[in-house]
Amino acid sequence: MDKKTLNEKPEEIASQLSCPKGDSGIEMGKVMHKTNIGMTLSTIDSLNLSYKDILLELGHGNCGHLTEILNRAEDVKYMGLEISSLMQQEAEKLNLEAVKKKMASFTLYNGINIPFENNSIDKVMTVNTLYFWERPIDLLNEIYRVLKNGGKCSITFAQKRFMKNLTFVQHGFELYDTNKAKGLLAQTPFRILNISNYIEEVKSKTGELVEREYSIVILEKCEK
Repeated sequence: MDKKTLNEKPEEIASQLSCPKGDSGIEMGKVMHKTNIGMTLSTIDSLNLSYKDILLELGHGNCGHLTEILNRAEDVKYMGLEISSLMQQEAEKLNLEAVKKKMASFTLYNGINIPFENNSIDKVMTVNTLYFWERPIDLLNEIYRVLKNGGKCSITFAQKRFMKNLTFVQHGFELYDTNKAKGLLAQTPFRILNISNYIEEVKSKTGELVEREYSIVILEKCEK
């Protein structure tokens, strides 16, 4: 992270984390990719991508991890959704070849309504976005709607006991522990398949070396 970003106020860092914009947003996109890559790769692993899967990611940032996804299985198609127009543009630039080959697409959305048809997606993933969902039940119901029957969704978030020590989370973050996440998901039609817990050592968004505790919740759409 550059000195300019390190010197930003906690509320400015929080704003950039939720919706990157401007020159600082480009830098923050790079930082998020670097600091989140362990969580992102674990999330990709959790989905067990297979031949011709259609994967939807919510909040992809600059999507520097796209190659990791496309290399997991043959003919995987990636669809990304972002609330940040800057990140949507950066992801397209960074992955232009995949976009040209129609292996990937990046679309803006409002954080609530998913602009895809019912039963059209095989897998869904999202990393470190849960804290910013304005209407989490509505968004989860939208994810359920677009997933095919038997489709999986992996939601990855850092645990509250880790997050609460970061100064910027006081500005617009809704923090979760496992019980709170379970309570939220109980209000949806999803079935929880598994919850896995991890610890990794990373540099925080403000430059400190910390041990991050995070969890991956794997959900399944299971209609009768």
